[in-house]
Amino acid sequence: MAAWLVAAGCAVAGPAARTAAYARAAPVSGFRWSVLASSPLAPRSSAVLVMDGGTLLELSGLTGATNTSAGKVSADAAAFDPATGRWHRIASIPGIAASSPDSWNPVSAWAGRELLVANGPLRSCAAGCWTGAALYDPAANRWSALTPPKQLDGLTVDAAAWTGRELVVAAVDGNRQRLGVADYDPATRRWQVITPALPRKHPPRMAELVAADGRVILWSLWDRVIPMKGGFSEYAGVDVLAMRQLGTWRNVTGKWPQGQLVASPVFTGTAILISPGQIWCGWYCIPPFTWNPGYFANPATLARTVIPLGPLGEVNPAFIWTGDAIIAVNLDSEVSGPGISIQLDDMALWDPASRHWTRLPAPPGRPAMSVTPLWTGTELLALADDGHLLSFHG
Repeated sequence: MAAWLVAAGCAVAGPAARTAAYARAAPVSGFRWSVLASSPLAPRSSAVLVMDGGTLLELSGLTGATNTSAGKVSADAAAFDPATGRWHRIASIPGIAASSPDSWNPVSAWAGRELLVANGPLRSCAAGCWTGAALYDPAANRWSALTPPKQLDGLTVDAAAWTGRELVVAAVDGNRQRLGVADYDPATRRWQVITPALPRKHPPRMAELVAADGRVILWSLWDRVIPMKGGFSEYAGVDVLAMRQLGTWRNVTGKWPQGQLVASPVFTGTAILISPGQIWCGWYCIPPFTWNPGYFANPATLARTVIPLGPLGEVNPAFIWTGDAIIAVNLDSEVSGPGISIQLDDMALWDPASRHWTRLPAPPGRPAMSVTPLWTGTELLALADDGHLLSFHG
């Protein structure tokens, strides 16, 4: 694999054969909400929600959570077919229920014809245990444990990106400040460790990845703590590295913002879309709540085009790309005061062509949602924690 090159123009959310074509002419501003069939799974929060072509997959999640308990990790899964309006159960994820609910932060990505789901520390272990990652084959409705390279043992997958040929995984131990990056080839079922050398005195805490326009971009969020009499000083920043040939990384940090989290990078086909993110000031600092704009980044130069804050700007909404516009959804907080009112589930549409924000109707009943809704190519599917499924469609 020494001459490996990232496939240009690949889809981040899944392989092209499984991803519905974007409906570029869809008049989203005129969409309406409909209530669809409820999930057959028990109510849960933070499920893994992905699209397999035109099918919605709901995987795992936390059940039984209360104000005093994180609940437990569920292994069950289900699929919804928008064409028939019906759900059906699919194979459960073997071993994932052994994950700690206190550190539930799953990562998913397509690996060719299979879906990666990862959570918790990676480990090489005997058959039947949870290795920290598994692959799902929708055609066979079968899960298989994915054993990572031993060099990644103890690290937790923070991000994964499908290049069109291989799956690149970035894993971090935030407490020990270790980073591991590896490449998985589904055709050979082999791993290759490709961890980059980071700048001196920039120990990593978190990582993000995206495959974009012929290369992989890695963001390593770092901080350095210096003990001092009566306390400590903390320095933090973001290193940006790019890889075009397998294992050959180049530092391209340049003028990348050093004080902002890198939130959910997505390659749109022409640019990297970054959702609004909180302050990044280090592992131990407690930043004041603030809001930052999202932006498009040029995949070749990383030059950024700022997206105006818009009507939901003060809650750092999640951005969903439709193919020619952004749907912003407020999932986390509420803001009210003189001249401003932003509630949970509020939505807005950003049209890059006109550079104009438009308010969109919130889902009926404003159900609690812990997972960002998904764009199918023609509609937005939103799954509430109580299992209700809603469609925002034309």
